[in-house]
Amino acid sequence: MLQTLKIENVALIDKVTLEMDEKLNVISGETGAGKSIMLDSLSFVFGGRADKTLIRENTSSMKVEAVFSSVSQTQSEKIKEMFDIDCADEVFISRELDINGKNTCKINGELVPVAVVKKICSMLVDIHGQSEHLAILNNDYQLQIIDLFSKSSDKFLSVLSEEIGKYKEIENEIKSLGGSESEKQNLIDLYSYQIAEIEKANITENEFEDLSAEKKEMQQFEKINETLKNLRDILSDSGFEQDVISKVNLAHKSIQQVAEIKQDYNELAERTKSCAIELEDIVDTANEMLSNNYFNEERFRYVDERLDLLKTMFRKYGGNYQSLIEYYLNTQKSLDNLLHSQERYNELQNEKQKVLDRIDTIQEKLSEERKKYAKILCEKMQSELKTLGMPNARLDIVFSKINERFSFSGFDHVEFMFSSNLGFELKPLNKVVSGGEMSRVMLAYKIVVSGVDDIHTIVFDEVDSGLSGNIAMVVGEYMARLS
Repeated sequence: MLQTLKIENVALIDKVTLEMDEKLNVISGETGAGKSIMLDSLSFVFGGRADKTLIRENTSSMKVEAVFSSVSQTQSEKIKEMFDIDCADEVFISRELDINGKNTCKINGELVPVAVVKKICSMLVDIHGQSEHLAILNNDYQLQIIDLFSKSSDKFLSVLSEEIGKYKEIENEIKSLGGSESEKQNLIDLYSYQIAEIEKANITENEFEDLSAEKKEMQQFEKINETLKNLRDILSDSGFEQDVISKVNLAHKSIQQVAEIKQDYNELAERTKSCAIELEDIVDTANEMLSNNYFNEERFRYVDERLDLLKTMFRKYGGNYQSLIEYYLNTQKSLDNLLHSQERYNELQNEKQKVLDRIDTIQEKLSEERKKYAKILCEKMQSELKTLGMPNARLDIVFSKINERFSFSGFDHVEFMFSSNLGFELKPLNKVVSGGEMSRVMLAYKIVVSGVDDIHTIVFDEVDSGLSGNIAMVVGEYMARLS
């Protein structure tokens, strides 16, 4: 149960500590007295939305702490198993939020994510606000009410979840084998086409890079030729006053005349001669390149078209040569599996049918269990409603099947049918119930399920909404009884 609540710097509250009685606690006051702040603080420390606007003016952070005592052994063991947090029979929760949005949560001194706080608090406390009035009108929530009341539904839902998981695994494997005969044939045709297309393209490693470089060179054909001509003309005799090679040869003759005087001059003469020879070789090479360098229109078209093909193949099969080869090998393997998969396909189909049969059986048993406890739930809630000032109230739960063959919650669809007066036929709860009646329906439900769940703290927000006079007194007495 919630034993202590400590609030600091939340909205108008500077600091307050509440020590809760072990049974009924009532917080009342005029509008604006701060009741909603208390509820916001509870929601915050229990893992609700963190709202920076709740931080008290001229302070840097807000903090709320809650202490739960007398935690049941079942709850303690579950918390330990799920979150590896030791709590014995006490859980201390602390949550702080600063103006920068930093959120700090601790459980028994250990830092934990908000999601963990929320999950643990859902095991310890039930906040019943105005929104839950609307929730009970929802068919899915109504089904959850029945499952919570029966408790035995859990084992069926757990097994159902496992079997649906197996079914999905089988479906995925069947899909990998091609699915039905027509689907499999379509995949065989597709894979065969893709393999043939890749083989026909006959792409080699580095071909794309090599052709790209060749195309770039061909696109610069005129610029390359012009550059080679300039190189040749500058170095060799081309009508200029004196070309570079002639100048270097003249320099060599000049230094050669003094080469015998000293060794250093001879070495310089040799180097000058080497330069002249190297320059003449450059000119010869440039001339050879010019004579061999011609633009081949047919080759250019081939390179251009081949590059387009390679780009298309890479785009379809992975983006580059290595990815294309990997796709090719995997597709060959998949095709081989498809061509030899009939035996495995038949095995999986038989296995799938067995799983579907088990799912049908589980859903049938789950539905039977729900119907049995739904009847008991209606009887108990009607009894409580009579005491809550609705002596002629009638409640029934109508079952029907959903369109899908199965779901994780089974094939049941339920509708709570209600009538508060004699002579009126039962109609869907959301069509006939008033605000005051809704409060009592919800309270009757809470009283009934309090005997089967393991939650020892229930918070009601404006449970007397729409009630007055003697009925309000009766509801108050029921609250004390529930506590």
